[in-house]
Amino acid sequence: MSIRQKINDILQRHIVVADAAVGTALIGTRRDLCADELSITDHERVVALHEAAIRAGARIITTNTFLSDSLSLVASGATHPTEEVVAKSVAAAKQARESVAKEATAAGKTPKEVFIAGSIGPSVRNISLATDISEEALRESYRALIKALSAEGVDIFLIESITDIRNAEIAAEECRAIAPETPIIFSAVLSKIGGLLLSGRTIEKYVEDVEKFDPIAIGFNCSTGVQSVVDNLSLLVRYTKRHTYCSPSAGIPNAKGEYPESAKRHTEALRKAAESGLLSIVGGCCGTTEKHTLGVAQMARHYKPRKTE
Repeated sequence: MSIRQKINDILQRHIVVADAAVGTALIGTRRDLCADELSITDHERVVALHEAAIRAGARIITTNTFLSDSLSLVASGATHPTEEVVAKSVAAAKQARESVAKEATAAGKTPKEVFIAGSIGPSVRNISLATDISEEALRESYRALIKALSAEGVDIFLIESITDIRNAEIAAEECRAIAPETPIIFSAVLSKIGGLLLSGRTIEKYVEDVEKFDPIAIGFNCSTGVQSVVDNLSLLVRYTKRHTYCSPSAGIPNAKGEYPESAKRHTEALRKAAESGLLSIVGGCCGTTEKHTLGVAQMARHYKPRKTE
């Protein structure tokens, strides 16, 4: 059975819990560090973050590769190339998965299957606005990242924090060219205005843009917090029959970098979405922790996933 078939089979029976934030958990508000390089320089810490997510109930964990396309690495002051960062980041996720599986087996339990999603961020350059970079240069940056993620054996491509839909399309084109059988999840950032992405694109047009890549799920991450994402899920399902992806932030941080939305608030808002049958894959983005994952996992087991055709 293919990975896509396995995930689809699980999603017919259960809401699948994804992990919480990776980057903000590792570096907070610091701008003098590239979170992705910590997979090399502080490898065990990254492993521990993934382990905590799995123990809290996550069945999808996300690689620490949000900034690992070459354009983003250079902009963030990283000194290691894409291939090295990706290799260590995927290794950290695999190590965590294996470690927690061994713990379960030793305790006489059957480990649940955990899938690794290769994070593909929005890159630092929005090609629709950039005047000093070519589309081919952006494509080459994504190509190296996606080749490395595929070579290291990720189960899913997560094209996340979409702000420029053309960036997402280029990334997806490379995903399909390099690893056509690997399932894709698209996840966009929402505007404060209901029904619109941060770029101003409507949700309806967003779905139309990405449907052609046959994604396993479509949805939103980060944005202005959990309520914004939940409210817009009800619009999303009008336009697609696919599984939904929902990974809200813990709100907008204050001047001290503190996020306002607790694990309880995060969970209770998502409970309303679960009661309405809107959730397929659900997790957390900036400012969320394994406490948010635990709350969501405990809640989600009581509800059925979104019905899809």
